[in-house]
Amino acid sequence: MRRIKLKEVTEEEIPKLHEMQVKSFMPLYEKYHDEGSPAIESLERVERRFAAEGRTYYFIMKDGARVGAINIGSKDPNEENVAYISPIFILPEFQNRGIGYVAIQKAFELLPEVTTWKLDTILQEPANCHLYEKCGFVRVGEETVINDKMTIIDYELKL
Repeated sequence: MRRIKLKEVTEEEIPKLHEMQVKSFMPLYEKYHDEGSPAIESLERVERRFAAEGRTYYFIMKDGARVGAINIGSKDPNEENVAYISPIFILPEFQNRGIGYVAIQKAFELLPEVTTWKLDTILQEPANCHLYEKCGFVRVGEETVINDKMTIIDYELKL
């Protein structure tokens, strides 16, 4: 766990962040062809999310190398002690090594005042669902059908 760290992304690093996001989400986009995929988000959209008040991007670092990223923080200033993870991604060559789990635990440590964490994921991706459930998240709310191949589900963790 000590080999994995979160490092805040700087404005100058946004193009690298965007490049990593595209690479990480492209396999899912090619599978589901969803128009809301982070794989086809513009650099400008990532810059807007970077600048959003109350939210912070972190590179997920393993042994000093960038292996993914996570964006955490609030979406609504009226929601007290609630934080969202959106997006989180690991580069394909580093997936299925427990890095996402450790990164989420590190995110929890960064915002100790948060009592409710929220995120969403693709129902048809059992590895994603398993990761979030392993972290203590439970499914909540309704399913959102994106297309005939893909459904989004919400997860929540109350601490």
